[in-house]
Amino acid sequence: MAAYCPYCGSEMDGESAGGSGLPGTATCPTCRQEVDLPSEPPRTPPFMPPRLEEPPGEPLDYVPWEGEGGFFGRLLRTIGRVLAHPVLFFRAPARPGWAWALSFGLILGTLGQALQIFWGHHLGGASGMHYDSLRSALVALIFSPLTALVSMFLVAWITHFCLWILRGANNGVRATFRVMAYGQATNIFMLVPFVGMVLMPVWGLVLAIGGLAGAHGIGRWRAFFAIFLPLVVIIGFSVAAVLVLLAVGIGSELLDKLQSLPNI
Repeated sequence: MAAYCPYCGSEMDGESAGGSGLPGTATCPTCRQEVDLPSEPPRTPPFMPPRLEEPPGEPLDYVPWEGEGGFFGRLLRTIGRVLAHPVLFFRAPARPGWAWALSFGLILGTLGQALQIFWGHHLGGASGMHYDSLRSALVALIFSPLTALVSMFLVAWITHFCLWILRGANNGVRATFRVMAYGQATNIFMLVPFVGMVLMPVWGLVLAIGGLAGAHGIGRWRAFFAIFLPLVVIIGFSVAAVLVLLAVGIGSELLDKLQSLPNI
């Protein structure tokens, strides 16, 4: 790098300048004065154009039903999210309160009840439900919102109690209720007869296990046992009741035979 002598103005380069005893200095070849050599300018990295951020896609940490937009749009997007990504859906932050989950569950639960009544009336016993008359079907349809509401709360409380027994109730009962309420999205399968009647309970079980795991931050096996624990208890009590009845029957029969024996 070229430099100029501050005393005589001569140009100095690496070949013409003489060495000096001090580092960073050189001797001018014209006036023989010792001058400081200019330091190299700092090296700057090559210019990089700013990276344009990709447009964000639709995030999965977002509950469409609790957001803004059209009614049917929010409803359909929420159904799709719940059915496709139950763990991510229930890990997402939710709005406080019970109203959002309750309204969604009431709408889809009533829809499911109405579809079951419709297919039961038109298909008869082949649908698993049978209504003798149109009047009985209409009565069941009128009470379908109440039936859906009671079933959601009852299943949520029983499941949460089983989670508490298994030490998996890391969040409140509202988290369990959200799983049961938004899990009513599986009722959409009832639009298709026969196939939907088989697919709805199977997908509902998978959704409930994944939803409880995501809502409470637990393993899926613990969520599985929490769902089936009431069934195990019911089967256990049923078997115990049958054994007690058999024991009572055998005991009474044996007592009658003993009483019929002649006295010695």
